[in-house]
Amino acid sequence: MMNLISKDTARRLLSFSVGKKVAFLTLLYERMVPDLRSFCLSEGRDLSVFEKSRSEYWAYLASKSEGISWAKIREDILDATPDSEDFGYQEASFAINAALVAADIAGLLVDGQDAHLKEAMGYALNSLSAFAIDEIGVTAYDRAIANVIKTHPLLEREARTEEEDVAFLSIMQDPPWPKNILSTVQHRAETQSGLLC
Repeated sequence: MMNLISKDTARRLLSFSVGKKVAFLTLLYERMVPDLRSFCLSEGRDLSVFEKSRSEYWAYLASKSEGISWAKIREDILDATPDSEDFGYQEASFAINAALVAADIAGLLVDGQDAHLKEAMGYALNSLSAFAIDEIGVTAYDRAIANVIKTHPLLEREARTEEEDVAFLSIMQDPPWPKNILSTVQHRAETQSGLLC
């Protein structure tokens, strides 16, 4: 799997508290939500589980999520995630990847394991790679194609965004955050482009 961020940035990210890792993944999820929302609306699927989890992640960052069962939220997300066997087209794949990022945020909150962080970043990379491969129009994947994909503008933009998010969060105190800091992070999320836009 290609890594979008540098080794130094990855080390810094892995050294974050669980709260900052949740913030990083919440920013990533916010970039992926438009594809999930679009898919759910076009297929007439319920989006409420994903919207609820999204709200709960922000509430966690402000320490307003007491009594939440993250394991239950994760289970609900996985139950609501579309099945790739039922939806074999690319937009569904993007939606599934976004849903799995949401599940990994909840998983991180359950057990604090870095595997959730790595998997979530992998789902974003999978969506970006699939988009780039489709745009290029190739049917076979090899090392030469992987090198071309690395230079795709969306992958380069996401790499910059992830690097900048780590730098941004590095200078912040650990969550829970007061309203002014939380609103700064939320504003950052609102001004970032969607993953595939």
